[in-house]
Amino acid sequence: MRDFNDEYKWMQKQNLEQFKGKWIAVINKKIVGSGVYADDVVRDVKKKTKETPFLIKVPTEDFLLL
Repeated sequence: MRDFNDEYKWMQKQNLEQFKGKWIAVINKKIVGSGVYADDVVRDVKKKTKETPFLIKVPTEDFLLL
């Protein structure tokens, strides 16, 4: 199983303002997809890359990521 720890740490340092309220898919420290529905984002990314992305929903309100 792939370790998503690096992607999570990288994502915490990014400006994700444009993705508020959306799901984002990250592979190798790059945002490779985004959308309103998680299943659509994963399906679209897997069609393009055949890899399983790190997936997270960007909150609409500011909060601290630990």
